[in-house]
Amino acid sequence: MSLSLDTIPRKSDDIVFRKIADEHVLIPIVASAMDVESIFNLNETGFAIWDMVDGKKSLENIVDEIEREYDVESHQLECDVMSFVSEMLAAKLIQE
Repeated sequence: MSLSLDTIPRKSDDIVFRKIADEHVLIPIVASAMDVESIFNLNETGFAIWDMVDGKKSLENIVDEIEREYDVESHQLECDVMSFVSEMLAAKLIQE
């Protein structure tokens, strides 16, 4: 699978999202409770991307929205979004 800015990602149905205190956590439903490696703690940028993944917005739309909210260089943001989504796809937390 090849990611592009036209890709429209959606969240997997097998994921539970929780905000615990100031932490944003993704937990795969199929993982055992002891499988700590499959639990993802999102930083502010990761949460912003995760929050916008809705199965309707393209990665380009997500980049544009984040760019409007944060003072960040466009090319670096594109790289960060593509890297994050690629990692989430590999972990089966996001689907194309």
